[in-house]
Amino acid sequence: MFAMPSTLSFLRQYLRPRAGAVVEEAAVCMRGAEALPATIYRPAAAPRRLPGWVVLHGLTYHGKEHPSLLKFARAVAASGTAVCIPDIPEWKTLRVAPGVTGASILAGAATLRARRDVLPDRVGVIGFSFGATQALTALAREPEVSAQVCGIAAWGGYADAYRLFRFGITGDYELDGVAYHADPDPYGRWVMGGNYVTAIPGFEDAGPLADVLHRLALEAGRAGIYAADAKLDPVKVALRAGLPSRLQDLFDLFAPVTTRPHPDPARAAALAPELAAAALRVDPLLDPTPDLPRVPTPTFVAHGRDDRLVPFSESIQLGRQLPPSVVRAVSITSLFSHSGGTTPDLGPLGLVRELLGFVRLLNGILDLV
Repeated sequence: MFAMPSTLSFLRQYLRPRAGAVVEEAAVCMRGAEALPATIYRPAAAPRRLPGWVVLHGLTYHGKEHPSLLKFARAVAASGTAVCIPDIPEWKTLRVAPGVTGASILAGAATLRARRDVLPDRVGVIGFSFGATQALTALAREPEVSAQVCGIAAWGGYADAYRLFRFGITGDYELDGVAYHADPDPYGRWVMGGNYVTAIPGFEDAGPLADVLHRLALEAGRAGIYAADAKLDPVKVALRAGLPSRLQDLFDLFAPVTTRPHPDPARAAALAPELAAAALRVDPLLDPTPDLPRVPTPTFVAHGRDDRLVPFSESIQLGRQLPPSVVRAVSITSLFSHSGGTTPDLGPLGLVRELLGFVRLLNGILDLV
């Protein structure tokens, strides 16, 4: 497998960033009457009109300024494309709002198409994490969105909300009858709890708990700390102390300090489907199942094998639920993980296989537009 010139340019910029290779411009994307701050990235040397990408961040405090996203976007731009990343204010404040996805894609695509250096009929979407799944479902639900998009790359998305919440709380997941377990990034369950715990029957008065879980997730994002890091233990202790005693035990299911394990694993496991059901009652669009078989756009699906927010098995399930006619590839890589992934000891042959697979993936994605 040989790397295309665009892939080689991506890899050079990603592995050894060059300050002058990419130009950054502030922009504004109009989502209806709302102005979304955005950043445009394009190659410094661009003698021709460029294809474009709209990049959707996930539920992240830093939005379009997330360091990993910036590194990726600059590398994509260096490959010979224009990249637009709009800030999605709901997602930056960690408020789950699936309904804004389609309008946000249209806003980014319109900003790219209005540029004289962009080919208006060659605009794709790259979505990460929550943004990956929501981009896919927006393409299926909203014909005006799919009409503006010639391809999509979905990185780290989920296919089933119940499985996602189960993993976020317990770390358990399975694929084809094989059970797996990983220590999940607690950030995911803090966001889940902050948005939906009060929608669980009997927990309507748990607003103070939802508030502190939301604050804890924001603090982890603001500080750029992995949510499982012991540095957040003092924050947990202080937030817990401010809760009514009846909510402190429930707080411990979501955010135990690192020196103590989950106090009641069975109760935590029982909480997961209740929280998922509550979330789907509040936000039915969180369920991608009805929409995935109707995605009309050529699609690449990719996932980090050791992802601790969304297990890799979810992208495999995404690929199975999408129409076979649109799936270009489903790729699981050990070289990229957007949350808490470890660096595996692949050995020389394993590393070569992973590199070849990653190059094949990049070739395909970059060739979509």
